[in-house]
Amino acid sequence: MSHCRRLVSLLAFALLAMPALAETCLSPFVKRLDRPEKYVYVYCVDADAKDNDFLAVIDVQKDSPTYKKVIHQLDLGTSGNETHHFGFTDDRSHIFGLTLFSNRIFLIDVASDPAKPKLVKTLENAGGPAGLGSPHTPYALPGRMLISFLSSDKGGLPAGLAEFTNDGKFIRKLSNPKDAPYGYDVAIRPDLNRMVTSSFTYYNNYKNPIAKFDFKAFGSELVIWDFRERKPLQTLKAGLAPLECRWSLKEGRNAGFTNCALDHSLWVWEGQADGAYTTRKLCDTGKLPVDLRQSPDDRYLFVSCFFSDEVQQWDVSDLNKPKLTSTLKPGVQPNMMHVTSDGKRMYITNSLLSTMDRSDDFWLKRAMITPEGLKLDEDFVIDMTKFKTGPARGHDLLLN
Repeated sequence: MSHCRRLVSLLAFALLAMPALAETCLSPFVKRLDRPEKYVYVYCVDADAKDNDFLAVIDVQKDSPTYKKVIHQLDLGTSGNETHHFGFTDDRSHIFGLTLFSNRIFLIDVASDPAKPKLVKTLENAGGPAGLGSPHTPYALPGRMLISFLSSDKGGLPAGLAEFTNDGKFIRKLSNPKDAPYGYDVAIRPDLNRMVTSSFTYYNNYKNPIAKFDFKAFGSELVIWDFRERKPLQTLKAGLAPLECRWSLKEGRNAGFTNCALDHSLWVWEGQADGAYTTRKLCDTGKLPVDLRQSPDDRYLFVSCFFSDEVQQWDVSDLNKPKLTSTLKPGVQPNMMHVTSDGKRMYITNSLLSTMDRSDDFWLKRAMITPEGLKLDEDFVIDMTKFKTGPARGHDLLLN
């Protein structure tokens, strides 16, 4: 296919993808569920690193005889990976499972039998062809997967991004600009032809216990990219350690949000009439905001605050007057969240990093998103400490 035809095809796909606003944490290119979720996949680190890491499948169908039970445990074949984030391919047939310690990527088939995912391939030294390490965020593109890496292949800087085919073949590297060497998340607005990336720290720092972190070795930059050209356009400053990138879903709003973990705040980036972007602090949050999610109607942001043990719900319908409307205390160190496609439920895990966790009480819980705010579903608690191999640190989660 010629370069011109490929761009036309990509744009057409992008325009089709944009109306699918539910499951707001996913790439707009991922096929959306057309039904309530049946299974929750939880990406797990074996807590003592003596047994293999795995993917757990929890049945969440209320009429099922195995409701609220772990019905499958996919052994990933190795331990000590620090399994962290994972994501669907655009057709939702496979998951790319990333690792922060081993530089492996696991390709997992979830289409053949969604209740029993299968490991189909392990990419050893996945970032090697790009000179990168510590794969963090998988972000689906049409027929491809874009991966953000936290480190160079030596464990330091610069970080960067790389593209792979859906079956794991390396395509190309995207280099960070020199004034923004740190990496973390990535998010795309195809209709605006814009991509944004954020900053954290690198392997040689976060591999240490948190007491030994060098807190001067964290980024505070956001980078605005030309998506189609994969070209950095502008480097912006935010608070220290801007993590998740969430473009606003509101029609006509050229803006987005990030949670700055070490600044304990939410920031917003905003497009200007001349095409440039600016950043500003939106509000202060609880301590160490580590995950950020949106309601499908784009009215609310949900922020998990790892050190203050709370999930906050912010009304951001007016960007000049954000309001804290609800606070949930689900248990110790809430971390990753996933809002359902109808915007009525939220699943929550509570492991961040093996070097940062301060509790060995690991769980998966569910909150109901009601007109009155967040309410904990007291009937839904999955104990992640009772596996045959012992406790597991459940980090990222996906619904299928």
